[in-house]
Amino acid sequence: MKQDFSARQEYYQKIARAFLKHQTSLFFLPPRDVSLISEWEKLGLPLEAILEGIEKTFAKKLAGRRKRKIYSLSQCEREILKAYAQYQDRLAGSSTPEINRLDKIEKARAEINQCLSRLPDSSESELKKFLTEALALLNSKEIDEDRLEQIDEEIDNLLWESSSPEERGFYLEEARKDYPGKTAQQLQEIQRLLLIKGKRQALKIPYVSLFYH
Repeated sequence: MKQDFSARQEYYQKIARAFLKHQTSLFFLPPRDVSLISEWEKLGLPLEAILEGIEKTFAKKLAGRRKRKIYSLSQCEREILKAYAQYQDRLAGSSTPEINRLDKIEKARAEINQCLSRLPDSSESELKKFLTEALALLNSKEIDEDRLEQIDEEIDNLLWESSSPEERGFYLEEARKDYPGKTAQQLQEIQRLLLIKGKRQALKIPYVSLFYH
């Protein structure tokens, strides 16, 4: 029991240290980030993949033309899941990665089909177009994974642009509560991140990139 607690403590502390070493104005993780670590722990995400994803997120930030700020562990999640997918492939060995990949493709297809089935048949929405394109890519022989990532970003933009003032107000208050002391611009970036994640979960809109599956 003591060993379990010690291992959990080390898991949380190492993730926090890896993230906070890149911060100049943040000295502890807000409750929402601690909850996210708890989700990763329940999913069984290994520490190695999480630390790799955090480092890659900050490396990309430095290399990018647009110097976006990283305020939350949520902003590292994409790179963490990519690192986890690669970790699984390495662990599986050379004989089974293709099987694992096929499982991911099937899971992504199933989730997209479920989401499309909930949309009205007559719907010509942008969301339907994006999901239909993603499904076509996943059904093709050569899957364009870069385009799948772009589609996820386009869906995120759509969810933000179509959100109501009430929704934006709610998530701005959530950002203020979880990240006190941030500037107005910083809070807006966090607000956008929280809103998109919240709407994806509420509307059951799947991610189409394979590393999410």
